[in-house]
This record gives sequence, structure tokens and C-alpha cells, in this order.
Amino acid sequence: MKPKSALCLLLVACALLAVSGCIAQDNNNGASSVTPGAGDISVSMIPTKNLPEGFSLLATQDASTKGVNMTEDISKFYGAKDIGPAKAVIGIYQWAPMGQGYDSKVTMISLKDDSHAQAAIDNYKAQPRFQQPPYKGISRFSSAIINGHNSTEVRDSARQNSLRFIYLWNHENIVVLVEGNNDRSKSIELASATGL
Repeated sequence: MKPKSALCLLLVACALLAVSGCIAQDNNNGASSVTPGAGDISVSMIPTKNLPEGFSLLATQDASTKGVNMTEDISKFYGAKDIGPAKAVIGIYQWAPMGQGYDSKVTMISLKDDSHAQAAIDNYKAQPRFQQPPYKGISRFSSAIINGHNSTEVRDSARQNSLRFIYLWNHENIVVLVEGNNDRSKSIELASATGL
């Protein structure tokens, strides 16, 4: 191959690579996507201390984590109400021996303001799966106080007919979702460890 042809071929290949890096598939049906500049939130906010007994942090995720689609991870917060640009971080915790439990998570989402944070909470609570109780005779929603904030306690079905306790609230423009385990007090303790 002539050097001139090789150079042209190399330039065309570089141009195609550059263009392909700028194209993103829109899987949100017009919903906002996770945007790195949406607010002051980082994985350093994920609790690592004062965790409930038996809990340990396995991993953290943010937009820079390879192989992770944060928009997909927070898709339950998109819905009828617009939440605008979002930036999210997630902490994943182990509380039982491997294979015997499920992961607990702390998700924090930074949004434009309080009203967008409340919209995200409303969208989360409006999921079709939450329209029915987790088990007969057990209310889906209740309330709890977490770090001085009124929060929603979501009772979800878990393994072996047990409940999983989930806590949801906002601190100004930051939405906090804590997906605990089947122990209410340890789930509240994990939620309290956020400091928000």
C-alpha cells in the first residue's frame, strides 16, 4: 500500500472512531439522562463508617464506572414527572454470607432542586409493582424519621416470604434511596449512616 493511501485510510478510521464516540443511544424515551455536572455528589458520600453490624461495603458506582449504565440503574426515578438532569452514585453492601442474602444499596441522586427531587420520589413510589401490598395484610408504605427527615418506608417482598425495608427521602436537591434488608432496625441504621 502506498504511504499516501495508508495515511488517508488512517485519517478516515480516526474520523469514524471520533464520530462513533459522540453518538449515544437514547433508551429513555425522551427522559433526562445522567449528567456529570448535575450537582455536588460523589462516591465519597457513600457510607463506609457506622454501618450496621455485619454490613460491609462491596463496591461503589458512578458515571465513570466501566460497564455501568447509571441512567438504567436509576430508571425507577423516571416517570410521569420530569426530574431534569441527574447525577447518581451507588454503594453496594453485603450483609450476609455470599449466596445467602441479597445486596443492600444506597443510591444518591443529585438533581437541579427540591422540586425535581420530589418529582423523582413521586415517580419511584408510582411504580406499578408498588400498587399492591407486598403480602396480604401488610401496607406497602409507612413513614420513618431518618436523620431528622420524614422519609417513606417502602416494604418490599424479599426471599422466603420476608420483607425488605427501603427508605426514601430527599435532602434538598439530593434524593436518597436505601434498600436495606429484612431487619428494620439495621435498615434504618444503614439509612442513618448516610448523614443526610
